[in-house]
Amino acid sequence: MHTAFPRDFVPRKTGLGAHLVVTHDASLSAGLRRLLLLADGQRTIFTLCQMMPDRNAVEDLAELIERGLLEDSRLPAEAAHASADPAEPASLPQGWDTATDFMVIQARETLGVAAVDVIEALEQANDPETARQAMSQWYRALRSSREGRAFADTARLRASALLGG
Repeated sequence: MHTAFPRDFVPRKTGLGAHLVVTHDASLSAGLRRLLLLADGQRTIFTLCQMMPDRNAVEDLAELIERGLLEDSRLPAEAAHASADPAEPASLPQGWDTATDFMVIQARETLGVAAVDVIEALEQANDPETARQAMSQWYRALRSSREGRAFADTARLRASALLGG
């Protein structure tokens, strides 16, 4: 088990962690659930500790890692990525096709004519960075639409879960 983390350690949800968030699993305490929600693969442990001054985020983080709900974002999401040839362009995240199908359906149902640009960005994504940008564009469009605003956060979590984290 991890007993200490560097200040720049960046945790991310595992597939199981994302699944627990999306399904609103009640097996986690409120504090652990809050840390799991905040661990987005972008925030450092230092930032998370600042966001949760009422908790010992380092202990909580260690518990979530031990339970298989969080992992080090510097590690490959799965073993297949570890053996990839560095000369090859990075491939889309695992589950991207399924997540794209979900996001396209949500865009068509809620965004009206704005869906065209969002869907085009999702379908043209060809590497992890353009996929991340397209997903961000989709989420921002949902948040700004009258029909999508109410469920944008839930939809983003579901799309993330389809991507495995």
